[in-house]
Amino acid sequence: MSTNLNKLLLTRTQDVAEQVVIGIDLTGSERKASGWASLKNNTVYTKRIKTDQEIIAFTVERNPTIISIDAPLTLPKGRTSVFDDDPGRQQFGINRLCERLLLKRGIRSYPPLIKSMQQLTLRGKTLAFQFRQLGFEVIETFPGGCQDILGLTRKQKGLPALINGISFLGLKGDFLSKKISHDEVDAITAAIAGLFFIYGQYEAIGDPDEGTIILPKLIDFQT
Repeated sequence: MSTNLNKLLLTRTQDVAEQVVIGIDLTGSERKASGWASLKNNTVYTKRIKTDQEIIAFTVERNPTIISIDAPLTLPKGRTSVFDDDPGRQQFGINRLCERLLLKRGIRSYPPLIKSMQQLTLRGKTLAFQFRQLGFEVIETFPGGCQDILGLTRKQKGLPALINGISFLGLKGDFLSKKISHDEVDAITAAIAGLFFIYGQYEAIGDPDEGTIILPKLIDFQT
């Protein structure tokens, strides 16, 4: 990662330092803990949370400017249900435009309505609705794609290297000294995407009427 990119990211996080961003790496079931991260003043706090009620409570307590969730939050246009018995399944498929566009860029993501993703998509859609009903702005992101754009190592290639890369962005917190899960690291990455969104330095991949995935957009930074 170049010095210019480090300075760019440090500047951007300082510009929105007082604002709180929540990142959530959601799982498909309340039986399995989700990763949750709160980011303010370049400082990250993470935890693992199981239930929707707890996720909402911890998030509302922080009063975030933006909530950035790693999970599909919408259905493919024309679909009315996440499940295979949806009458529109054959016609409208299991992917959204955003997944197809990411694949064209070489960024692979799971189709939101394959059987193994259906419960996650349903949970994400429901949770986003609940947050919006409470007055919060919610975006969908994809940490793997964010990590590719920011030049970070993906967790599959080494969690310590990914954590080290995040520290180079100027972020601090006990995630640097304690053992944390890959879900928490992806939640941190989701929060970073939220920072880029707040600053307006992002790409919204997909169809706004169907659902978009928010990814960081890097710009030139002059020393």
